[in-house]
Amino acid sequence: MKLRPTLRLATAADVPALAALYADTARALGPWCYTPEQVAAWASFGADTAAFRHYVLGAQTWVATAAGAEAAGFCGVAADGEVHSLYVRATLTRQGLGGQLLAHALAQARMQGVQHFAAWVTPFSRPLFERAGFIMVATVSEPYQGLLFERYRVELSAG
Repeated sequence: MKLRPTLRLATAADVPALAALYADTARALGPWCYTPEQVAAWASFGADTAAFRHYVLGAQTWVATAAGAEAAGFCGVAADGEVHSLYVRATLTRQGLGGQLLAHALAQARMQGVQHFAAWVTPFSRPLFERAGFIMVATVSEPYQGLLFERYRVELSAG
């Protein structure tokens, strides 16, 4: 059964709750594709207040709420078409919410004239982006906090 979330733009007041959702999701889902050390490094980004604030507010970030006021997920797309974020509360994954958030954020960006989208995605999120029509254009292994992470560059053109 698909969730029917309410979607709204993120505000500065949302940043702490979204940081907690981000970290919780990384800790819950990260073990699917990362080592315990990588999971800890990934989750720690939510605690980097200034960087995480920019991550959310440096894009048009949509927050989904379902069954109450608590954030169920969020997705942000910058003015240049870079998908900054796509996170869903771990207990709500595999219910269509990530796809709904991504589709909404892309549609809103298209209404503002964005025609090309790109994102760096994880092994966990790559299938969702591919279902949305993104194609993989590169694979990289890069260090973050001294640990190598494999990431994928995906792109989508509106035309």
